Amino acid sequence: MRHLLRLSLLGLLAGGTLAGCASTPGPQASFDGGPRSIVLHHPASGETVSVTYRRADGYDPQALDRIATLFRDRRTGETVPVDPTLVELLADLRDRCGADADTPVHITSGYRSPLTNVTLARSNPNVAENSYHLRGQAADISIPGVPPRRLADEAAALQRGGYALYPHTGHVHVDTGPVRTWTPKGGDPRILEARAKAASGKAVAAKPAPAAPRTQVAAAEPAPPKRAQAKAAPASTPAKGNDANLARVRMVLASLKEQPEPAAKKKP
Repeated sequence: MRHLLRLSLLGLLAGGTLAGCASTPGPQASFDGGPRSIVLHHPASGETVSVTYRRADGYDPQALDRIATLFRDRRTGETVPVDPTLVELLADLRDRCGADADTPVHITSGYRSPLTNVTLARSNPNVAENSYHLRGQAADISIPGVPPRRLADEAAALQRGGYALYPHTGHVHVDTGPVRTWTPKGGDPRILEARAKAASGKAVAAKPAPAAPRTQVAAAEPAPPKRAQAKAAPASTPAKGNDANLARVRMVLASLKEQPEPAAKKKP
């Protein structure tokens, strides 16, 4: 049932009756009535969709459904119908940049669910609270072989919605909202340089972090000096000569005890 409702909604978008969700195509949109194809690629997942999204009798709902699947919120898996005029805009940008029809348009960010958009807005100042990504009317894109500046210039020349170049990531935001542009916040040149070197295949040597200054605790709070342990005085030992004399005395005393007492002399 939900699939049938989605196809019905895509049919209404193709007929242009939902002006509030899909912007009215500008005068330069390629509505020549003939078939038109596009190749979309999601670099992070490697997923690619190659479809003929418009035929002689109008937009192909199944092709638009496959595009919506590639545009899905990669965090939640949610999908919404993608504005067909956004697909036309992507195909026109590809052609104006001189890329072949089979050149994939890289989609780095398509649909965002409200939860994902709020989460990103907390850490990224470039995420708008009422982003057109929430409506399936915006995409962050790049095209292999096309400089991002050239892609942004062509989007500006088409005047078919909002556009902005993000130098620090190398992508261009396009949407089918009002014609406008803005200067993205951030963009650390060190990140730009590192990514440029990494893209060229050269190893990027990480600069060693400066050594943290030593905290001189001894200068502010000197440690107490170590006390020299007093050596115990050696026990006094009798001299060797004294030992010998004492031994002689003992021998003499012992010999005197063994001698018989002298006989008493008779009186004359």
